[in-house]
Amino acid sequence: MQNVATMNGMSEPQFAALVDALAYPDQCEELADLLRENHPVYDQRGAATIVRMRGWVLLALARVGLPDAALLFVLEELDAGVDPYLVAAAARALRSYPSPSPAFAPFVTRALTNIRYRDEPVSFENYGEYAVSSTGTSPVRELLSTLTWLGPHAHEVLHEIESLGGGISKKLLIDLDRAVETIRAGEQVDAPGTSGTCCTLPSGLSSTSSLEIGSRCGCESIESTVFEDHNGASVTFDKFFKGHPSIVVFFYTRCDNPLKCSLTVTKLANIQKLLEARGLADQINTAAITYDPAFDLPERLRGYGQNRGVRLDARNRMLRTIDGFSALCSHFNLGVNFIESLVNRHRIEAYILDAEGRIAASFERIHWDEQQVVDRTIEVLKEKSDETRS
Repeated sequence: MQNVATMNGMSEPQFAALVDALAYPDQCEELADLLRENHPVYDQRGAATIVRMRGWVLLALARVGLPDAALLFVLEELDAGVDPYLVAAAARALRSYPSPSPAFAPFVTRALTNIRYRDEPVSFENYGEYAVSSTGTSPVRELLSTLTWLGPHAHEVLHEIESLGGGISKKLLIDLDRAVETIRAGEQVDAPGTSGTCCTLPSGLSSTSSLEIGSRCGCESIESTVFEDHNGASVTFDKFFKGHPSIVVFFYTRCDNPLKCSLTVTKLANIQKLLEARGLADQINTAAITYDPAFDLPERLRGYGQNRGVRLDARNRMLRTIDGFSALCSHFNLGVNFIESLVNRHRIEAYILDAEGRIAASFERIHWDEQQVVDRTIEVLKEKSDETRS
């Protein structure tokens, strides 16, 4: 594997050649590593360039077989992707996973719902190539093929699939009918693994991770990081995040994907309502920290949060770093990359911090459930109570 320190200067043809050279089953994990948003190879690249590069990696994985190490990247693209080329490549890559699972069906269905009105011809023959005729494929066609691959494993979403007919072009209705028929054909027979596992990812795979108290890293490297909040008030990391558990999400206001930052901040507002309903609003802090501190000034942060129903006060803040953003990125291992100061790619990510400001849990890549985040935060809150009693 080439030294990652030298990869950010690669030309696109060089990158494509590297991916092709790695397209073998025994090098799948190295291919998967190239999907990390914060990988040096994406530094200072434009968004369109990154689409081409990531798409080629997904297609290489589709050829050699999707490993567990890359599965969440693929599901993330189906869950929140809006680029036709990447969604189509992700759908094809998923079909190369060793076995279909009912857990995949909701992701494919969401992707169909999100992309069906943006269905564009794409080609996978050459690097970065978009189809200009009917010889190519399209994201909807690839997603319908993936539903056919799932067959009876998609029976839980059959009704949703059948209702999509009005939003799919006539030339693809035959693909839709084929998928529906394949799913229905399996309803008469219990397919292995289709019962009671519709929302459970294969064993060992999760977008959520939790850390026990003894294994949590300290936050000494970012304690003095200075933030400015939605009202222009300054606060350091240790002043705001120590003393109470916190729920932290990352976003930026210039994000053009409504399924990422806008939805993340809206979900944070929902979390605040859940905490208030449980009587915990004065015991758990919330924060939305921007990836784009130079652009997201207090007034912009405040308007963005208010427009999405976020409660803003001393315990619930929209924040931008005044200094120390690089250290913050390193501490959280943020899945983000830039071209100059502008974000060119980022993942969905939320964190729970304990009363010492340490990361206790993370929720990454695919959309997290608000109630699950609240429940886990309450567990972290109880840790503080237990320590006080002891």
